[in-house]
Amino acid sequence: MSSVANVTQVSVAVPRHGTDVVIKVDLDDRAFLFPQHKAVQQLSVHVHGASRVRFEMVFAFNEARSSTLLMELTTEELAEMARKLVESVYRAQGSQIVTRALSVAVNVVANGYIVQVNEHNVQSELFLSTGCIWRVCQALVRAVDLTRPSDAN
Repeated sequence: MSSVANVTQVSVAVPRHGTDVVIKVDLDDRAFLFPQHKAVQQLSVHVHGASRVRFEMVFAFNEARSSTLLMELTTEELAEMARKLVESVYRAQGSQIVTRALSVAVNVVANGYIVQVNEHNVQSELFLSTGCIWRVCQALVRAVDLTRPSDAN
């Protein structure tokens, strides 16, 4: 099975602290968060039932004790973001998602992608290489699938 090869890169963890499911994505050495100036090793997608999703990061170093939270979305916003991110990667074109609380822009650059998150006048930029962007896309569509009701009766 092809998904077995990606077990170390995208994994699903057991729930804890009110989180239904945690999807962890291993990034590579070219993932960075600004303006915090952090190297990002892992992106975690915390799915809380069918209502909200939190994006948190694991830093290679965090002496300044910066917040690990990147953003929080509703499940509808997550579905839109997953669709726009996959489309941006396939088309090699930027896109933008605007909600009441935040805006997320995906910019295509020579060596990867820049995901800009603007929430309450605070901007964060997550730089992702072309080597890990597909794992991020897989995690987002997996999270969307987890928030959807079952088709079977």
